[in-house]
Amino acid sequence: MGVGGDSVARQIAQQLLELTANAVLEGDFTTFSAAFQLPHFIATNDRKAILETQADLHEMFHLVREDYLRKQVTDLVRHCDVAEFRGADTIESTHTTHMMSGNRRVNEPFPCYAVLERKDGVWRIASSQYAVDKTTSEGHALHVQADRNRSKSQK
Repeated sequence: MGVGGDSVARQIAQQLLELTANAVLEGDFTTFSAAFQLPHFIATNDRKAILETQADLHEMFHLVREDYLRKQVTDLVRHCDVAEFRGADTIESTHTTHMMSGNRRVNEPFPCYAVLERKDGVWRIASSQYAVDKTTSEGHALHVQADRNRSKSQK
């Protein structure tokens, strides 16, 4: 699509970024979960998972939020870098996340890639890929969740 379409794609992506950042910082799982499509593919540099249920998504939300609280994250500054329509109901986007505790950076900014899909007129995040390792909140949460799932399957 042309520049106008990509401008709309960028607005949609940025709205979802702001909605989900505020929801996780406020502990609002209902708002957060409404922004995600299930199943949801999520990946970091060294882990991948498919969140299939609301319980899976809730566990990931809780683990990330717990890490944010431990690190005293007060703000998530996320800027959509690029967003493009890949069809009438699909947007591919990249954004950069800055985790802040007051005016102090919690860690270096990191890039993310997401696919957004529209179903029944609602845009949701269908997949997320974070360029992070297990020392960041999302990476840590994915490792913990994978370890728990492995333990459950061994029982």
